[in-house]
Amino acid sequence: MANQNGTLFSYNVDQTGNSVPAAVGASADLRRIHNFGERIAELQPEESPFFVYLNKVAKVPTNDPVFRFLENRSKIDWTSRNFYVDGTAITNVTAGTTHNITVETATGSSTSAGKVDYLVKGMVFAVETDRSHQSQVIFRVEGVTHNSADSTISAKCISLSNSTHDATNYNDIADEDECQIIGTSFAEGSGSPDVWSSQLDDDFGYCQIFKTAAEMTNTAIATNYRGYANEWNRIWNLKLREHKVDIERAMLFSMRARQDNLQYSEGIVGHILQNATAVASGSAAYTSGAPYMFSQASTSVTYDSLLSDFEVVFDPARGGNKNKLGLASRPVISYFNKLAGFSDTSMALAADNSARYNFNASQRDGAFGHSIMQVNTVHGDLSMIAEPMFRGIASGYLALIDLDHVAYRPLVGNGLNRDTHVITNVQQADEDLRKDMILTEAGLEITIPETHALYSFNDL
Repeated sequence: MANQNGTLFSYNVDQTGNSVPAAVGASADLRRIHNFGERIAELQPEESPFFVYLNKVAKVPTNDPVFRFLENRSKIDWTSRNFYVDGTAITNVTAGTTHNITVETATGSSTSAGKVDYLVKGMVFAVETDRSHQSQVIFRVEGVTHNSADSTISAKCISLSNSTHDATNYNDIADEDECQIIGTSFAEGSGSPDVWSSQLDDDFGYCQIFKTAAEMTNTAIATNYRGYANEWNRIWNLKLREHKVDIERAMLFSMRARQDNLQYSEGIVGHILQNATAVASGSAAYTSGAPYMFSQASTSVTYDSLLSDFEVVFDPARGGNKNKLGLASRPVISYFNKLAGFSDTSMALAADNSARYNFNASQRDGAFGHSIMQVNTVHGDLSMIAEPMFRGIASGYLALIDLDHVAYRPLVGNGLNRDTHVITNVQQADEDLRKDMILTEAGLEITIPETHALYSFNDL
């Protein structure tokens, strides 16, 4: 069905890509379009640091306003390959005996469920029987049946720890015992092993249309004002900054949605607030496909707890890298400066302040016009930048962003670039004024969410 105004919208194109008939206006549009995609990021970079970084290092155009992308979790799968016993109770295991062991899958009910489709005959795994890292039982997979809620392994015991480590549990297997692949073993002259393969995860995002207009009468444009002779140039510069800040806010706080033919991009903070379970600093647990969120008072955060957080967030087994961008409110910047020993206060290692620690931190100038506080830890490095949008309800935020797993997706296709551009003279033909419009159609892509994290210090 054609729209009443005769305009063909992207949502009037069906799933096969065939255009729905519409009457397109016959008159030619003589307005000029000026591309500002690269230039706008360089305008007052301190006002919109996230947008600047996205433009400079993470821009990937899309030719579809509903863009799809793939997540490759093979690195995570290969590194981890841990799984858990599900409800099975086996006592007095001895070498040479074969047992049926049930393990949890990704669709299981336990919080420790995980993918086990890689389990095939010939794999060798260890079961921790005492949960104190002292006793293990080693099995070889003789056969496996994969089900929707769990999988059943026929496993032969190869060897086990001696009883001196844990006389009670050393050869008993219980529910929630953790298992870990430790290789494969095949007989001399045997044939090829069974095959398994992992699939790429599919997800999507929306491009959002941002518009900002600048308008002045021609009389005002022709007037020479004190202080700023060309008022149009002043207003025009202000509107460009306004437009960029609007995008910055959306890339930070928005949540993915589509309502009434309006599309809303996903923001990094919005994604975390929507998908993460808030925990106290120092108690992070890995959850596949979910980002991290830490929420507590800054005064209760210790160096020990932060180091524990970074151990998980920076873990290369989770698919991230050792360098993250940290967008922080000014109160958080001040707080970390104190922790780093730039003031008289350093982070306490003990509740009674008997031991203290100074962060390994330094100040430097960034490549894109930002002042950076560089925080270095044994697990990874954090480039912390003041985010002016983190104020009010976001005054206690510190967002840890893996730039390898975010992308700015402007719509570009069929010879038309919908990245930030200006359309001049959009005023009505009989109006004695000038009106220009700034337009951007773009969205944020977030992959491997567990490489990102958000601190919410509720006392800052």
